[in-house]
Amino acid sequence: MSFNLLPKEYEFFNLLDILSYECIHASKQFSTMIRNGELNDIEVKKLKDIERVADTAVFDLVEKLDNSFITPLAKKDMYELANEMDSIIDLHLKLANIMKSYKITEINHNFFQVVDLIEKSVDAVSKSVNGLRTMKNVSEIKIAIAEANRIEDEGDQLRNDIIAELFSESTDAIYIMKWKDIFQTTEKILDKCDEVAKIVESILVKQE
Repeated sequence: MSFNLLPKEYEFFNLLDILSYECIHASKQFSTMIRNGELNDIEVKKLKDIERVADTAVFDLVEKLDNSFITPLAKKDMYELANEMDSIIDLHLKLANIMKSYKITEINHNFFQVVDLIEKSVDAVSKSVNGLRTMKNVSEIKIAIAEANRIEDEGDQLRNDIIAELFSESTDAIYIMKWKDIFQTTEKILDKCDEVAKIVESILVKQE
């Protein structure tokens, strides 16, 4: 299963690849910021810069979709892919801003495990999107999709366990409120990754 791509069609996949790369860029930047204890304006601005690059790619992709009669994938699928990947990046920035506004100085010990899950999920969905360019390795795309699905399920269970722990082990209502909000936002990132994976899966079904 493969596409006979024309030069103009490569432009669509190039833009999807940019978004895929920036998703990984955002997750790595966020992870580095947290692990190095650098939750500050300079590091958050790096996420904002990543968001701007992604926004430009989405704008260019939508413009090309509007001006093209024939596209390598269904317009609706490409539009949804672009917007959901953009949302992954937006949520990383939102999470960083939430933590900065809460003046988080000490990281909850469970948070690093969640950050690791996010990185793995973003990597999986990026691989699945990158694979759409040629469709030469459908089995690898399906493995990436399954990994994103698995991580989303694992993230749901982990979130439930962590929030239960927050309420059972802390009597500080403000601390509980802050970290509950933070963990619920991380859940949204994993949900968005799963949504991207489902879109890719639907594209594969249409190509079979």
